[in-house]
Amino acid sequence: MTCCNHRALPGDALLYDFGDMNPRPWLLSLASFAACAVSSWAQPGLLPAGLGDKTLLIPNLVADTTKIAPGKPFTVGVRLQLAPGWHTYWQYQGESGAPLRIDWQLPEGFKAGPIQWPIPHSRVDEGDLLTYIYESEVLLLVEITPPASLPAGEVTLQAKLRWLVCEKTCVPGAGEVALALPTGADGAPANADLFARWRALLPKARTAPFAIKWERKTDSVTLQIQRLPPETKTEFFPLPPPSVILGHPKLGEIAPDGSRSITIPIQEGGSPTLPWKGVLVTTTADGGREGWTVAAGAALPAASPTAAVAAPVGAGGGGGFALKLLAAFLGGLIMNVMPCVLPVIALKIFGFVHQAGEAPARVFRLGLAFNAGVFTFFLGLAAVVARLKTAFNWGYQFQNPYLLAGLIALIFIFSLSLLGVFELALTGGAANTLGELSRREGYGGAFLHGLFTTLLGTSCTAPFLGTSLGFAVTQSTPVIFLLFAAIAAGMSLPYFLLTVHPAWLRFVPKPGLWMERVKQLMGFAMLAVAVWLFGILGLRGPHVVAGMSWFLLVVGLACWLFGVFRESRLGPLALVALPVVGYFTFLDGKLDAANPASGKAAVVMTGSIVWEPFSDERLASGRQEGLPVFIDFTADWCVNCKAYEGLVLANGAVGDKFREKKVVALRADWTNTDDPLVTRALKSFGRVGVPLYVLYRPGEDAPFVTDALTAGTLLVELDKIKN
Repeated sequence: MTCCNHRALPGDALLYDFGDMNPRPWLLSLASFAACAVSSWAQPGLLPAGLGDKTLLIPNLVADTTKIAPGKPFTVGVRLQLAPGWHTYWQYQGESGAPLRIDWQLPEGFKAGPIQWPIPHSRVDEGDLLTYIYESEVLLLVEITPPASLPAGEVTLQAKLRWLVCEKTCVPGAGEVALALPTGADGAPANADLFARWRALLPKARTAPFAIKWERKTDSVTLQIQRLPPETKTEFFPLPPPSVILGHPKLGEIAPDGSRSITIPIQEGGSPTLPWKGVLVTTTADGGREGWTVAAGAALPAASPTAAVAAPVGAGGGGGFALKLLAAFLGGLIMNVMPCVLPVIALKIFGFVHQAGEAPARVFRLGLAFNAGVFTFFLGLAAVVARLKTAFNWGYQFQNPYLLAGLIALIFIFSLSLLGVFELALTGGAANTLGELSRREGYGGAFLHGLFTTLLGTSCTAPFLGTSLGFAVTQSTPVIFLLFAAIAAGMSLPYFLLTVHPAWLRFVPKPGLWMERVKQLMGFAMLAVAVWLFGILGLRGPHVVAGMSWFLLVVGLACWLFGVFRESRLGPLALVALPVVGYFTFLDGKLDAANPASGKAAVVMTGSIVWEPFSDERLASGRQEGLPVFIDFTADWCVNCKAYEGLVLANGAVGDKFREKKVVALRADWTNTDDPLVTRALKSFGRVGVPLYVLYRPGEDAPFVTDALTAGTLLVELDKIKN
């Protein structure tokens, strides 16, 4: 018999959920369901009435230290001792069951890390149900970090536990555990043998000493394992994505050289694009077991060779928080000279020139309104990052096709206004629209212009800004807001100085006909920005180029009709209705359908360097072969990336050095989609933007990492490789 699945609900209630179960075992679970339902009313850890009064699971907490030192992490083990013949479940239970849940009740300032799960065993029950279990005893390790200061005395750590134990029937249980430890810096190791035994069974995060290749299909995932001794037994414990139902892993025949394959059938929810991970376990002839966390399609911190550099960034390394704030401020300042911002800055300066004859106080207030728009954008972005830290990606507006198409249309409309096709103005003294920000700015218009300037400024991440953003997404909410406020202050500084000292504007030539010509020239500059963005969107395919072209033609016609018939109802109606009709006629459905992985499908060249597509497997295999590996994180919409590519990577001396040192060159392309492979790899280096360059040298665990590249620097780092 097997156990029923359950979900924990608020309080002590348990919901038995057959909807989450594999459809194959549900009939076999009906009998045990009755026992499960009765047992939810029984004392936790005891069989329900009529089945005996036997203790099935005894939980308790143990620590690896005798005292808690302020600020020094230590490990606590949740020890589960089970009755003979009974078992509980691993973090992925398999086709039935449920893993242990821990709800920590820690003193203020203490933080608990994730559960570290030792290697489980597999079990096949009646009905051919495969589960992953622990029997007899297991120690689940959790790292606890105390605050930097602790009063003398004793600290009590508490946790509420929920578990499921099974034999021929299943019994859910719940209970509380506690551990009291004194504070002090003179603590000694405790329970050393117990912790050493279970730490040896934790999956290793380092690269496995054998080669692994993944093959992902809609209905299966296959691991090809090479360079294993033929007598070594292998097992794979999968950690599938949510909503995926798996079949039994199948071990292929072992070749004379020890190579073999493990295939995991997918019964439901499969996709070749899903990231996969699991624990690969080897068992030697003498019974020794070792496990490695392996992954495909994602640079997972627990398994990726890049994980070694992730912790210092998240911990606030690199010169302290004050330096991070300074770097954020400088990053915002540098954004003002980014190529995609220059046309907008020029328009803003033109606005200052136009208003030079007005009262200085009004110029100052307009500048403050502009800066308020900048701060609003960044603080709003900080709120998004604080809410969705794990999903946040810088440059998203250049990866999402709908937002990118909207930006192109907006800039196109802006440019037509500057070229005199039409003029937009709201009556009644309301805020001016973006189309007239350069010549008739009100406070609302200046505020919107600040938002608009900042939005365009995020196409590529300046060197200081990339580090600051990478640091921000790992921090608490107040720190995130401080960092983004520092970025906003850096970007706002030039405009603030001009508003504080408006007299500096008298050095600008007097207004005249030249201003109209400059406005028209800025219209062409904005068209250039639209063309540049169009080039990024066009990477999605020729049908998208054609559809967007027709859509912009309709938008242009709508703007012209609005300019000609502005005083009648036809003009405003055309401005609203025609773009809607144009979208559904020429773009609807095309943006979603086009989503190629630019630059990933084939080997490409820059100068004399031959680039392979980036993958965890190729990185791992290159390092296992003892070769240096260089990773170029890039995107077609990143101006800095293209500049470094042309000035550094296409340099003949750099290409010669790559050949001399036999460097494996990998290109991680982040152009069209929010690729989880590249995104997670970037985050593992504490970055959320491109460009980024990483060089692994043989024999060194920590790579060389930079987001500002020169040929001289790269040649020096390459020369450190020992042939």
